[in-house]
Amino acid sequence: MSSDTFTAALYAQREAEKRQRLQRSRAGATGLLLLMAALALLALLVGGGRGGWGYLAAFAEAAVIGGLADWFAITALFKHPMGLPIPHTAIVPQNKARIADSLGQFIETHFLLPDVLAKRIDAFNPARRLAVWLARPNNGRQLTEQGTQFFRFLLDMLDDSKMSLLVRDLALKQLAQIDLAGRIAALLRIVRKADGHQQVFESVVRTALARLDTPQTQDYLATLIANEFNVLRWVALDEAGGRYLARKLIAASSHELERALADHEHPLRLAFDTQLTDWMSALEHDPQTRQQLAAWQRSLLDDSRLQQGLDGLWRDVLGWLRNDLERDDSQIRAKLGGAVKQLGRRLRDDVVFADWLNLRLRTFAAQSLTRYRSEIGIFIADQLKAWDDKVLADRLETNVGIDLQFIRVNGTLVGGLIGLLIYAVRQFAGL
Repeated sequence: MSSDTFTAALYAQREAEKRQRLQRSRAGATGLLLLMAALALLALLVGGGRGGWGYLAAFAEAAVIGGLADWFAITALFKHPMGLPIPHTAIVPQNKARIADSLGQFIETHFLLPDVLAKRIDAFNPARRLAVWLARPNNGRQLTEQGTQFFRFLLDMLDDSKMSLLVRDLALKQLAQIDLAGRIAALLRIVRKADGHQQVFESVVRTALARLDTPQTQDYLATLIANEFNVLRWVALDEAGGRYLARKLIAASSHELERALADHEHPLRLAFDTQLTDWMSALEHDPQTRQQLAAWQRSLLDDSRLQQGLDGLWRDVLGWLRNDLERDDSQIRAKLGGAVKQLGRRLRDDVVFADWLNLRLRTFAAQSLTRYRSEIGIFIADQLKAWDDKVLADRLETNVGIDLQFIRVNGTLVGGLIGLLIYAVRQFAGL
């Protein structure tokens, strides 16, 4: 049974118990009224209203009048007595809207007070109570499990075609708003400021040196040179000449590249630095460069392959998270459990943090109440107005009817005593 079902069943049981108590109290008040009527008839028929019977008759008659008057007044609150449309009866149903507005305004004015709420939160000390609650092992495990269940629910909600499309469109929209040229220029400036571009230059030069030193590169260059010098074929020197020139070219290139590695003022380094500066300036200020990069960005984002890739990435992430939750050694569950324990220890040992949390909760609650108190009052009034007239009257009578039946009992007895007092005074005065 879910918590909502259990709560509804418990509420229905309590309402049924209230109705039973109301019926018993109503039967008792009505029985007392009938008893007083029977005593009045007995005193008049048997004793003729003389002697002690007169006192009994006076008490019983006044009790009947008092009981009937209170019955009429109480019944008139919720419905028309005996179904007769007597003016100023069925007060609750006839004035439901006014009662709802008054109740909502009363609660808003006298109960939803930020200062009162703040004092209650201070007295409650939620941080301390939470620390004590988390210190119990079962509570920590229960909170971890509930957090895991909530995470499963969240994954199920996110693993939907509409949600996937929404996430993809949101990601594409955010990517489209990025100033790609400005971001690249800023990144290049950071790299240049840290001399990272020189490290890139040196890495490229070392790679070039390593490639130039390979037989494959030497053979490739020799073939190219031999093909360019056709005249050497007539004397069968094309291959030898190509290899000779290739070795010379590679040696000169390697020597120059090694100089570039050793000399920080080498023209190649300076040219690379100048070219990088020109790129950054173009990315930041050249409209044509920026437009070309923006057009490339739009075409990339419009590519169906990128969109399919984003969808696949989203599904892979959700699948990994779901698979992790099903494992006995789930990292998510372990992280969540560790966070719960850490929070409990922090609230227990760190007084400053606990006071800060209490202050934040108090401030948030007070500000929220100040902001929404009028809406809460209106909400309560609207809910009462939406109830059926009979339902409203029935619920009010169920909750306060028992006390009202005691008013009937008190009215019957007090009326009888007043009648007896009046009769006794008349007898004493000889009237």
